[in-house]
Amino acid sequence: MRSSHLLTAVLVSVGVLISVSVRAQQPQLNSEITIQKIEPSFVDSPKISSPGYIKKSQGRAPKWLEIEVLFDRNASPHAPKFADELTFNYYILLKNEAESEDRKPTMLTGSVIHVHTPQEKGLHAVAYVNPRTLAKFFAGKVPVNVAQSLADYGVTVSGKDGLLAIHSMKPQGVKGDKGWWSDASPYSAVPGKILSKDETPFGPFEWDYFEPVKSKSAN
Repeated sequence: MRSSHLLTAVLVSVGVLISVSVRAQQPQLNSEITIQKIEPSFVDSPKISSPGYIKKSQGRAPKWLEIEVLFDRNASPHAPKFADELTFNYYILLKNEAESEDRKPTMLTGSVIHVHTPQEKGLHAVAYVNPRTLAKFFAGKVPVNVAQSLADYGVTVSGKDGLLAIHSMKPQGVKGDKGWWSDASPYSAVPGKILSKDETPFGPFEWDYFEPVKSKSAN
């Protein structure tokens, strides 16, 4: 009986050591940033009215793809009250394999740097994809439905000390500090097609809703 208890104790101890070892090997993300959700939508270009301005284009303009991120920057005595820079990296997987030349879905990537981000909850970041870019990857037609045009999407947030947060549409799309986009071989990766707000007609609007952006000329 004593030998049985001894064997059980040894097995439990080994199990604890293995569990601790596995946890130690898994990278732990900084808790400074919590991504609450990512919300894609197709939106119209803003309508601008000004005396003396005559609109030259005719008909209904195609929609932009907007990717909004709701996040918290959690309070910490060890972090500055305002983060100088936070880099949001976006990964957007299109459902366009039927239209692509290599029959692979296109993965659009790009980054936006936000500045002076406070320690607050309910903050908003945003990025856009130009209608013409979407048309290029959907055989000339701009999609208007998220469910039919996007297979997945993800965001990472990095600060001066590295990766702070990672999130994707599907929970199983993230393992530790890696997202489904870490292995790009199943996709056709196209960088530089994701725009910050100040690179679009939306720049002057909602400036007090979305976090301010570092202009690319300042990079």
